[in-house]
Amino acid sequence: MLEIIKSLLIAFFAVAVLLPVVRYALRRLSPAQDTAAMPADELKYIQKQELKLTVIYFFFAAVLSVFCAGMLALASSIMHSSAAYMYVLTPNFRAFFAPGLLLGLTLAVLPLRLVQRTLLHHDYDLYKTYTRQVEGESSNRIYNILLLLMLALSGVVIWYALRWHVNIGEEKVEVTNLLLEQRIYGMRDIQSIHYLGAEGEYLISFTDQANINTTYLKPATLEMIALLSAKSGKRVIR
Repeated sequence: MLEIIKSLLIAFFAVAVLLPVVRYALRRLSPAQDTAAMPADELKYIQKQELKLTVIYFFFAAVLSVFCAGMLALASSIMHSSAAYMYVLTPNFRAFFAPGLLLGLTLAVLPLRLVQRTLLHHDYDLYKTYTRQVEGESSNRIYNILLLLMLALSGVVIWYALRWHVNIGEEKVEVTNLLLEQRIYGMRDIQSIHYLGAEGEYLISFTDQANINTTYLKPATLEMIALLSAKSGKRVIR
């Protein structure tokens, strides 16, 4: 849980830092024409409204990130389920939280746009005037392009993440990593099995220096570890 909260805070801080930079670039690309400066009291008021929208965006982002990570973990389990192997290990929620966070930060823009007019009520037109001043005339079009690019990037990241899995049979271990490299090991290729101190978390090392860290995979059962230990002749190191 702490790891997830830390990732969320880092992501939100990055968005908060990058937003002024993006706005400045947009204003330079398409400065607002014939727009009178807003009075100081109106400017201060609409900035408070904008802060409210930012908080709501972060709420949507957090909810969607957690939802997406969970759905990706479920989709991976379904995609790689097979009766041909004794055990199939697929990435867990923790492993999918990074791509889920990327997708959540991207998709959060959509519900924010839907509720924006409702939340601002009669201040909506004033807010649009304010955004034209700070982001330029063509900001909406550029934001749409950025949204499509972020969706494409998220799709690529998720496509690679979904391919990561480990198949374990009676005599071999098949590993497909994030780079879509498939490696097949015999049980005797296992060099060591380290228990990492938490239930279901092990570090399995092979003779070619490759490792499987089950911390980011669905929990490894005691029966599976017992099979690997018996077939490889290696005792579990605690």
